[in-house]
Amino acid sequence: DVPGLNKAWEEGDLEESRYIYNRLPNDSQQPEILESYIHDLAALFVRNRVHRIFGVHLAHAHFALPENTVLLGANHEMPRCRWAKATAFQAIDLGNVHGHIFVLTDRGFRPYEYQTGPTPDLSQVDEAFLQELANFLKANNLATLVGLQVIDPYATQMLELVLPQGTIM
Repeated sequence: DVPGLNKAWEEGDLEESRYIYNRLPNDSQQPEILESYIHDLAALFVRNRVHRIFGVHLAHAHFALPENTVLLGANHEMPRCRWAKATAFQAIDLGNVHGHIFVLTDRGFRPYEYQTGPTPDLSQVDEAFLQELANFLKANNLATLVGLQVIDPYATQMLELVLPQGTIM
């Protein structure tokens, strides 16, 4: 089970997310991922019929999150963008937040970035998908490079602007 996705939050999940985020490499430090791995990942997502719910994400950080904060994104309409910023734990309504990007750890997939709004409908996602993805990432030494991302159902072409304590897409 994955906190912030298909499992209720527990005390310590937010701090664990901050810890994970602060240990991710900067995106400029990430090695190139083989094209064959990208094709294999795409096939895995399509085979499991989750390609409209989840995508892959190059696991990275942009800055160090201060104590008692996590990266929390919110969508905005005018202009259409997503603003992710360091947000204090106590300012987060856990009933209206879900994990947005997850990385594989020794405890399974764990969120390192969050998104406001309800958890997506996962009723069509077979539990075997996460295990198959974890096995693929481990077998190909991609566990620290490739994250699992919940896809925005209204996604458009976006560019990422990196700010001192946040990003805007």
